[in-house]
Amino acid sequence: MKIDHYARHLGIAVQNFGNGDATATLRVGPEHLNPHGTAHGALMLSVVGAALAAAANNETHSGVVSSIHIDYLAPAHEGDELVATASVGERLAREDIFVVRLTKAGEDVPVARASGRATRRDR
Repeated sequence: MKIDHYARHLGIAVQNFGNGDATATLRVGPEHLNPHGTAHGALMLSVVGAALAAAANNETHSGVVSSIHIDYLAPAHEGDELVATASVGERLAREDIFVVRLTKAGEDVPVARASGRATRRDR
């Protein structure tokens, strides 16, 4: 897999990618906080997007993400480890619809829930 330099810059680590599933993690630091002292929404979207992009790509297909819809459900704070898990919800003829769940490590309570769409192209 190619390196996601943006995700790396933010501190996001991606694991378990390929075959329509992926996990992305990030520990929230002080540089990730908004003026309210909670994790910035754009940061949470970036963790979700990294998991979705990794799930959409594998050795044979390049997945081009065309949309993400995210619902923010709870705040994250400095020191929280965010975990985004992405999986295929629907497999269509030329694209996949993904479900992504963002939680805090060790908790099953969602911080955000997202859906995303990616077109499959042969590599």
